[in-house]
Amino acid sequence: MKTTNGGMVMNPTDAYRKELHKKELKRNKKERKKVREVKILKKDPELKKQIENLKMMKCLFGIR
Repeated sequence: MKTTNGGMVMNPTDAYRKELHKKELKRNKKERKKVREVKILKKDPELKKQIENLKMMKCLFGIR
């Protein structure tokens, strides 16, 4: 059973909705991050080349 911050037992339906809301926020956060990255890459093509070079180096040398 889920409890609130005050220690009271939470209604199972409300707990389920809260869990769904957390998942949605997490998904939205990932989507916003992708959108930001695309905008940055569109503004600066030189940055895109640097990223590609770093990815290539990562593959060649096995860097994590």
